[in-house]
Amino acid sequence: MYSFSDYVKGLKLPLYFTSVSPVIFIWAYNNFKNLFYFVFLIAIVLSMQLALNLAMDFYDYQHGIKVVNGNTLFPVGPYLVYKMHVDQKNIRKTFIISALISIILGLYIIALSRDYSLIVIGILAVFVSLIYVLPPFRLDTRGFGEFSTFLSFGPFILIGSAILFNIKVTYFLISISILFGLLASAIRFLHHITEDNPDGLRVKNFKKIYAFILLAGFIIQLYNPLLFLYMVLPLGISIIHIVLLKNDVLKIAAKTWEIVTIQIITTLMVILYVIL
Repeated sequence: MYSFSDYVKGLKLPLYFTSVSPVIFIWAYNNFKNLFYFVFLIAIVLSMQLALNLAMDFYDYQHGIKVVNGNTLFPVGPYLVYKMHVDQKNIRKTFIISALISIILGLYIIALSRDYSLIVIGILAVFVSLIYVLPPFRLDTRGFGEFSTFLSFGPFILIGSAILFNIKVTYFLISISILFGLLASAIRFLHHITEDNPDGLRVKNFKKIYAFILLAGFIIQLYNPLLFLYMVLPLGISIIHIVLLKNDVLKIAAKTWEIVTIQIITTLMVILYVIL
């Protein structure tokens, strides 16, 4: 019998906020109108997030990747297989079903909105998301995982949501999509640093690369002094977070909860900015 925390760890539930935060922001930007579209968008991104997480577990197990930091809320590796003994075939089936549900819901909402420009964004979003985990691409293991994450959880979700809500895509929305994308990339980089080559440039220069990814999204908001004022809190926490990180990949990955907290605070602050 497994505990609730095991399911939280195995399904990586706290990381799902990464996919829903841009949708929540756009809904707030739209004055919380059109609950129907909002619910459908949440269902679409959560289904795809579930599919990606399960696919990652399946292929990590296939490639012999072990579980590390299993005693934390954010373990790395196929926790469902090694710690909960879930049949990898069932994981694969659920991954395929979840991806299909996300795609079907996406096509339905596009047909309903009759804005077929969303098809292009949808195809690109699904393609970039799938090549992140599926062989032979597996961008997550080739040093391009952050780029894929940036697009999937930043511009594609936020701008696609804006178009669905019939909101004009402005520089402000583009800058916020970059902020969300870079935050998601920072989470990905920190959380999966244990899977990188310990002698590689990414590990040896982790703090420099991580600082750039994490802080750049805040800095580009300087074009709007009032908006940047709202960013001072998460920016300050981010700087402290970076300074206190240890030079040990296991200890770094164990701090995933900190960067996820920073993302939550940032989302709340940009929502406050648009509603106040």
